[in-house]
Amino acid sequence: MRIGIMLRAYDRPGGIGIYSRNIVKHLLHIDKDNHYILIYNNKNHLGTYADRKNVDEVFVPRTNPLIWDQWLVPRITKKWGVDLIFHTKFTVPIIPKVKKVMALHGASWFVHPELYGKLDVLYVRTVMPIYCRQADFLISNSELTTKDHIKILNVPKEKIETVVLAAGDEFQPVRDTQVLEKIREKYELPDRFILTVTSYDPRKNFSTLLKAFEHCLKHVDVHLVVVGKDCNRYGTEFDLKSRGLERFVHFCGWVEQKDLPSIYSLALVFAFPSVYEEFGIPVVEAMSCGCPVVASNTGAIPELTKSAALLSDPFDHQALSENLLQVLLSNSLAEQYRRLGLEKANDFSWSRAAEQTLEIFRRVFSEEMDI
Repeated sequence: MRIGIMLRAYDRPGGIGIYSRNIVKHLLHIDKDNHYILIYNNKNHLGTYADRKNVDEVFVPRTNPLIWDQWLVPRITKKWGVDLIFHTKFTVPIIPKVKKVMALHGASWFVHPELYGKLDVLYVRTVMPIYCRQADFLISNSELTTKDHIKILNVPKEKIETVVLAAGDEFQPVRDTQVLEKIREKYELPDRFILTVTSYDPRKNFSTLLKAFEHCLKHVDVHLVVVGKDCNRYGTEFDLKSRGLERFVHFCGWVEQKDLPSIYSLALVFAFPSVYEEFGIPVVEAMSCGCPVVASNTGAIPELTKSAALLSDPFDHQALSENLLQVLLSNSLAEQYRRLGLEKANDFSWSRAAEQTLEIFRRVFSEEMDI
C-alpha cells in the first residue's frame, strides 16, 4: 500500500502540529511494509526521513489551503500512485479511486460557536459535513470528539474510531538540578509558580485563571508563569499593571518542546481552565512530568484525567482558586496528585496511537468495513 500523508499542519504550534509530527514519526517507526509519501508545504522538512527506504518526501508550495488540499494534493496522489491519503487536520481531498482518512480534533465550532468568529463558524459548518461524508474513515482524538461527531454531524458509528493522543517521549520528570536551574535562568522563572501552557484563544479562559490567581495571592506567595504562542497579548488585554499583578505574572511565549519538561517539573501546579478542550495535550504533558493538575471539568479533560486531577467549573474562579490552594498549601496532597498523574500518564502512548492508526489504514484499504 502506498500511503500519502498531508502535512500542511506539520509546522503548526499547539496540538495539531504535535499530533502531525508524532503520528508520522511513530508510524514510520513501526511500519516497514507500506510505502509513505509525505507531502509538506515547507521545503525545509525535505530529508527529514531520508534514511527510510519506504519514504518519499514531496514539497508542495504554500498557497490557499483549499487549493493545496483540493487541487495540488490530488495531482501528487496521481503522480505517486497513492492508494490511501491521510490528512492530520480536518479536511480530505475530494478525489475518486483513492481511499481517504481524516483526523478530527474536535467539534467546538458546533458546541461553542460563541468562541469563534462568525465567518469561521459558517465555513466549518458548511464544509465539515462534506468532508465527513467524503472520507472513508474518521480518526477522532477523544471519546468526546467521537460522540460529538456522531450526534451533531450524524457520522455513522462504524465510520469513526477514537485514537487518543499522547505527550512526546521527552515528557517525564526532570530531576537533574543543573538542568532545572539552567532552564530557570533561561526563562527567568520565579522560585514558586503556577504554570499554564496555553495560547491566545478565548477557549483557554485566561480571565478565570487570572481571577483565581489574584485570590491565591491573598493566601500564598506564588507567581503565575504563562507559556504559549502569543500569550503575552493577555498582559495587555487584562491590564496587569493597574491590577497590581505585573510583577507576579510572567509570559514566556512559545517555548521549545525540549525545554517544556523542565518547566513542568519546576512548577508547583499546572492550571488549565479551558472552556471546552477536545483533548488537551498540555494536561497529559503535565501529568507525564509529575506536575499536579488543576483543570476544568468540561470537554475531554475528565475523560483524560479521571481521578488524577482536581477539576471544577471553568467559569467558577473561586472553585479554581480553592483547588489551586489545596495543592499549594498541602505537600501531601501535591504528592498524591503528582503520583496519580504519573500513573494516569501511562495510558497515553504515541506508539499505541500509531499502531491503531496503521490498523485503520489496513482496514480501509482492504475495505473490511460495512459502511
